[in-house]
Parts: sequence; structure tokens; C-alpha cells
Amino acid sequence: MTQLVWLITGCSSGFGERFVHRILSRGDQVIATGRKLDRLKHLEQAGAAILRLDVTDSQEDVNKIMATAITIHGRIDVLVNNAAYITTGAWEDLE
Repeated sequence: MTQLVWLITGCSSGFGERFVHRILSRGDQVIATGRKLDRLKHLEQAGAAILRLDVTDSQEDVNKIMATAITIHGRIDVLVNNAAYITTGAWEDLE
């Protein structure tokens, strides 16, 4: 089976973090991203490449980061946009 290169956003915790570990266990390569590099260091130790990426960055900054990501393994086969922000409450009370 061909080894895939995955880029995953929102890997600091939760589903993104678990997804990285699962993909690495398959033998695929992972580029894990998040807003704070220090929250991704444990994924780097597990074998993932890490990059700082905030999906609210300017398009120019995102383009530069994506160019850097591609240079890590020469390609990206799968993109998982897992980054999210959750707000809970009654609809009338949310801003």
C-alpha cells in the first residue's frame, strides 16, 4: 500500500490529536497543525511533522505555510480541516 501524506488542522487536542496518532499507526506521514507549536510537540515526538497554522491567518500567510508543508514530504495527499471553534448556549444569547 502506498504511504499517504496527510495534513490535518486543529491537532492540539481532541479529535485532531487522536486522528494524528491513528494515521501514524497506519504507517502514513502526518503534518499536524495548530495555533500554538508548544501544544503540538508531543505529536512531533510521536513522529508527525508540526507546523503553526491558524485558519484565521491572512490568505498570504496560509499560502506560505502550505508551501512549507508541501516541502516537508514533497506533497500532500489528504487534507483534513479539523480546526473548529465551538460556542454553546441559547441562540438568542450568542454573539
